[in-house]
Amino acid sequence: MKAVRKIAPGVGNIQLVDVPLPQIKENEVLMKVWAAGVCGSDLLIQEDKHMYQAPVTIGHEYSGIVVEVGAHVSKVKVGDRIVSDIETSEGWLGVSRDGSYASYMAIPEEQVYVFPPQVSLDHMCFAEPVVATIHSMQERNAVRVGDFVVIVGPGPMGLLGVEFAKLCGAKAVALIGLRDDEKRLDIGRKIGADYILYSDESPEKTILELTGGRGADFVLECSASEKGVQHAIDCARKSPEGRGGNGRISFISLWGEPIRVNLDALSLYQLSVHGSWSWNGRETWERAVDLISRGVLDLDSLLTNRYSLEEWETAFANLRSKQDVKAFIHPNGIDWA
Repeated sequence: MKAVRKIAPGVGNIQLVDVPLPQIKENEVLMKVWAAGVCGSDLLIQEDKHMYQAPVTIGHEYSGIVVEVGAHVSKVKVGDRIVSDIETSEGWLGVSRDGSYASYMAIPEEQVYVFPPQVSLDHMCFAEPVVATIHSMQERNAVRVGDFVVIVGPGPMGLLGVEFAKLCGAKAVALIGLRDDEKRLDIGRKIGADYILYSDESPEKTILELTGGRGADFVLECSASEKGVQHAIDCARKSPEGRGGNGRISFISLWGEPIRVNLDALSLYQLSVHGSWSWNGRETWERAVDLISRGVLDLDSLLTNRYSLEEWETAFANLRSKQDVKAFIHPNGIDWA
């Protein structure tokens, strides 16, 4: 079969190559890949700015259908529609263990989550980003009912953040982007952002005006930019006295290089800052499966394009140029499931 692989360390070194079909172990299932979501961290692997272990087939956002099960598999059967946790005992799928930019992938049964048959395979492919959203906005640093929320960066994670903040009972959500983010900001308006702000118009001043001078209760920073980090710090609710912690910030970005920001506000205004990567194991994944299965998120609005495996370079380029929000690569085409 064909696979898109990081074939060696260094910048670039990603190629479409021929590889053998996976041979599953007794505790694994073989999944035929429906779609692999293109993620910003895939671009960072291409740029040599993200961890990986080459050679490896990349792609860690996926859904598919089980076509074979190992002899010791007992809870998953052929025909099940599945996603999986990417963190296995033998490495991260799509990072240090072969992932989803290929027709088939082997997955340990203990990482698998089975969806009800009526749930769209497209929606299922958003499972890993939804898991990351739950972790960053509920488990690591929670949005509370009545919060004023700021989302910095209108990429897929930012847009999911808009929707999730509303599910958590946010009073209002402001989405900050750049002038060339108009397509993404339009989607933000559609899915529930109450305010659209531009990075070049001092959005922190507007946030202070909208909140009576307090600042935002919760900020999600997912722009992966130096200026975005500063916006997050400057927009957060200030507590110069008392016990502090009223301005809460979650960082989910990866920058891939050092950045320079003014951190004085972290101390002066007693901000509560949490990094967010990974998740709380099965608990988080089960919550994500439930949310997606109940259809409470508008995921169709986030999916802007589909590509064949042979078009992976175009898919990467279009994500970099912001022509796409979330794009899927379909290694087996889109007519088989």
